[in-house]
Amino acid sequence: MSVAIIVVVAAGMAAWHVAAQRKGSVPAADTTVEGVFDDLPPQLRPPAQVADLPSDRGVGRGALMYHLGTAAGGLDPDTRPFTQNDVYLVTRSGEHFRAGRTPAATGPLNLSLSSDGRWLAAKRDGQWRVRDLSGTAVYEVADGYEPWLWSTDARSLLLAKLSVDGRSFGAMALPGGGVRSLDVRTSNLATEVAFIAGRELAVFDVNPPVGPSAPPELSITLNDVVTGATRTLPVVVPGQTKPGEVVGPVLPLWHAGGSPPSIWVEVGRPDLLPTSAPEGMLVAPSVALLGVDVTSGAATARIEVPSIDADGPQLCRGVVADGVVLQRWTATNTELIVVDPRRDVRRVVTTLPENVTVLAPGARA
Repeated sequence: MSVAIIVVVAAGMAAWHVAAQRKGSVPAADTTVEGVFDDLPPQLRPPAQVADLPSDRGVGRGALMYHLGTAAGGLDPDTRPFTQNDVYLVTRSGEHFRAGRTPAATGPLNLSLSSDGRWLAAKRDGQWRVRDLSGTAVYEVADGYEPWLWSTDARSLLLAKLSVDGRSFGAMALPGGGVRSLDVRTSNLATEVAFIAGRELAVFDVNPPVGPSAPPELSITLNDVVTGATRTLPVVVPGQTKPGEVVGPVLPLWHAGGSPPSIWVEVGRPDLLPTSAPEGMLVAPSVALLGVDVTSGAATARIEVPSIDADGPQLCRGVVADGVVLQRWTATNTELIVVDPRRDVRRVVTTLPENVTVLAPGARA
């Protein structure tokens, strides 16, 4: 269950309460990670009976989604499909709704919750739709586009058109559903890291590739989708990593979002690879996250996230409000942990069954 980053290796706590809102009102988005998760019960468990997400009424902002994992033994030896499990949408008050099912074959989940928990993007019968969880509005994604990134302020959804030449983009306004094309293109070797407030597209491009002898630093390019201006944002600078740590120059694992917006990248330790790993294997077990404030360019913090640990491996699940969300597996359950990077405080907000995958608001599914 360990997590790895790919590298080139030589050989104001204001919780939103559903019951307190008048029918049809839309609460303001929380600006603290506590405000998103504090009303969850101490344990989340799949209900014996779960209702499908209703289409005739709002259910309130979502706190997270999760689904039970599928072990290798879940494959049918005749037809070879995976066992399909319910995907649960959990509102901030702890209610469960079925938002979909895990796929029967290897592929995307085709579900994604917006960074503020208000919007749910889902693909059904070949059509992407964006649903307002606080009401009943539904917007169809225009043909040729697919959802790509939620903006950090949740006021728009970045849409992508894919081709052999690269990617072009549009932005869907929320609410409203109107789509405008953006004069930005990226290569198929690029990673779109974040859509900052619907204004700047943060991109990491591995062309040209970086060799293993390069200094331990990493930058991304921010493209202003209105003016066309670009700026470079250093994410990792020399001296930030510890001895033996590397930042993946090929396919780093990125996490972005929050308020104020921040971008995080995982760093790893190649020397922690098991002795059984193939020679020249391009992976390094993750050990920490390094963050940068997008607005000021200042380093935010370092968060220890060991993916190989005697106390249970950890995995970053996303950046929500002013914090970072981690999933930690123990011998008996799964812990959902929120980290306040500025105060260096982390705490468990709820626990889930042992074998689950958690999807935080704003994260790709």
